[in-house]
Amino acid sequence: MNCILAAINWAYLQNWLPDAPKLRRIKTSKQKAMKGRPITAAEFRQMLAATTEVVGEEASESWTYILRGLWESALRIEELMHVSWDKPGTIRPHWNEGQHPVLEIPAALQKNDTEESIPLLPWFENVLMQTPEEHRTGWVFNPKSLQLRLGRRIRNHRPDADWVGKVVGRIGKAAGIVVEQANERTGQPLKHASAHDLRRSCGERLRNAGVPPLIICRVMRHSSWETTRKHYAPGDIQQDAAALRGILDEKPGA
Repeated sequence: MNCILAAINWAYLQNWLPDAPKLRRIKTSKQKAMKGRPITAAEFRQMLAATTEVVGEEASESWTYILRGLWESALRIEELMHVSWDKPGTIRPHWNEGQHPVLEIPAALQKNDTEESIPLLPWFENVLMQTPEEHRTGWVFNPKSLQLRLGRRIRNHRPDADWVGKVVGRIGKAAGIVVEQANERTGQPLKHASAHDLRRSCGERLRNAGVPPLIICRVMRHSSWETTRKHYAPGDIQQDAAALRGILDEKPGA
């Protein structure tokens, strides 16, 4: 609306309009920042249970591994698909003696184009440890083709992140997990759980576990806590209220 008013006023100053039109500003409500929401542990189990229906029995285990990776790592889908054990230029976990494990992320795979190391979440470490040590080479996540359930020849051995994200969305839909209701007024369609909602869920669980905001920012790789809070870890109002009362009840008269 501001852009329209500015353009019309500019046209008037250029003498392209005889009068400056008087337009009433349109008042709009503020929408929430998230296009989705964190899902609960129970909903995540529903997604795991619906996986076989979408991808077939033979590919099911490899796809539930993808879901667990997203749920426990706080990585975006394109980042998860670039996690490897030993490939140069990829996201790699590192265990150094006497130090806590980290994830090393090259600049080319960062939205901010900056090389960075972040703490390896213990949850994600447990997922990685499911792979026997002798098999820790190449890509960590290798979802099997859905062509297997149809008995067709597999054309590509490893799908790209965009296609994997679409399949995760189909799993969310099959599980019936709605993260945003349809809105006839705005034209917003019904939205089911996606790969990015699993990333949101990890951020939310970190907050609920009491992890300090700056550490959550480091894991999520955001420049500020406000970005993390708005888009990934809005928190539970009842938990915040309980924490507030707990603090104030310890300080009578404060």
